[in-house]
Amino acid sequence: MVVVIQQKGGAGKSTIAVNVAACAGRSAVMSNADAAEGSPVVAAGIDVQGTLEKWCAAVREEALPFDYFVTHGKLGILPEVVADPERRRILVDTPGFMDVDPDASWGADPLGDSRTADALREVLEVTDLALVPITPSKITWDEAEFTIERILKPRGIPFLVVINMHDSGKDRAESQLNKVKSFIDERNYPRVADPIRRYTIHEHAYENGTLVTEYKMSGTALNAREDFMRVALTMEQML
Repeated sequence: MVVVIQQKGGAGKSTIAVNVAACAGRSAVMSNADAAEGSPVVAAGIDVQGTLEKWCAAVREEALPFDYFVTHGKLGILPEVVADPERRRILVDTPGFMDVDPDASWGADPLGDSRTADALREVLEVTDLALVPITPSKITWDEAEFTIERILKPRGIPFLVVINMHDSGKDRAESQLNKVKSFIDERNYPRVADPIRRYTIHEHAYENGTLVTEYKMSGTALNAREDFMRVALTMEQML
């Protein structure tokens, strides 16, 4: 199971979870079209707001290459799905903001005391790999490091940093992109080689009920699909 996790909201967790699941579901390696029990790829959400469910429910059924569900913070559901041998890849979207205890001492579990925190603990117990989104904007850097150093490393969970929302139009010289790459590499964090670029079509995908695999054909759509496919392939290499 792969969890998409970041302490700070706005880093693109839901977009990554949904579109990486779409790429995995469309790939030949993960294809299981003859299976009667559903897709081998599952996208799941533990957010009580059910963001992932709302997005996926708006997608045309024939365009959805994975199964999905949300737990709304209820415990005991995801471990059962993980135990199902027919489910070969599960991607979990986590809440927009991580519930942490600001008074937790170094070395102690910083997750808070709430239904959401308990749901995240349960997910982390059965996680094989974590995808940690980070943006070129420095506003997400400290939170990404907190997630890795305080949440993932103490639990021994392998992780992969994903640079998200790089605006190649405004950052033509890639100076900001190189800064975030240096931040990651100086800490010896494994990362996807290239970023997920920021496109307007991503910003409207939720409201339009579209996945990166279903964007209308264009050069931008091909580039966008390539970005998420790269994440999916790197993810598979680490599993």
